[in-house]
Amino acid sequence: MATKIKIAGKEFELSRLKLKDWSRLESLKVELDIATSKHDITEIFNCMVKFIEVAILPSPSKVEWDKLPWYEFAMVYDQAVRVNLPTIDFPILHGGGSDNKKQPWEYSGRAWYFWFSLFAANFGWTEDVIANLDIDDALGLYQEIQLNEQLQREWEWGLSEIAYPYDKSTKTSKYKPLTRPSWMMPLIPKQLPVVKMKKSHIPMGNIVDLSSEPEKKSKNGI
Repeated sequence: MATKIKIAGKEFELSRLKLKDWSRLESLKVELDIATSKHDITEIFNCMVKFIEVAILPSPSKVEWDKLPWYEFAMVYDQAVRVNLPTIDFPILHGGGSDNKKQPWEYSGRAWYFWFSLFAANFGWTEDVIANLDIDDALGLYQEIQLNEQLQREWEWGLSEIAYPYDKSTKTSKYKPLTRPSWMMPLIPKQLPVVKMKKSHIPMGNIVDLSSEPEKKSKNGI
């Protein structure tokens, strides 16, 4: 569903992009991360402008962005980002961080060819079908592809001798599971640190710990 948005007094349409156009936004996010790590204010601004112009129809390319109030510019960019976020929190999206360094095989626009190659190879779909996938559908299928590949690797690993290293202390071979990516690992709740309380902060009077005492019964014995 499209949302109307005003920029410099003119009305534009902001809608959720399909996979091919959305992949252009992802490429711009990478460029923005690199510019941010370098503290390149000009390039940060340019990346944000490009992001908005891809996300909004018709493209507001004639808007003088440098003359727009900063709060209006920030609001437009924020809305463009929010509309194009996945609505499902896929575990694979939390598979690791980024060091903001461009790899040798990276280039502008590669994000689309990644998705195109992935789905064409796995499902034999045409470019038009892939280009018009919803973001959530694309990410959900991507996670399933990665999951199936990992489980297949684990199966093949279990059939190999290297999966059963010899333990000299027990003189037996014990199965060593193949390491799984972080997004497939169970979440471990963080333990709160134990902090010592200052003597001046301890309340006056006797302190009684009731946590280990049995609950007192009511008059009715319940």
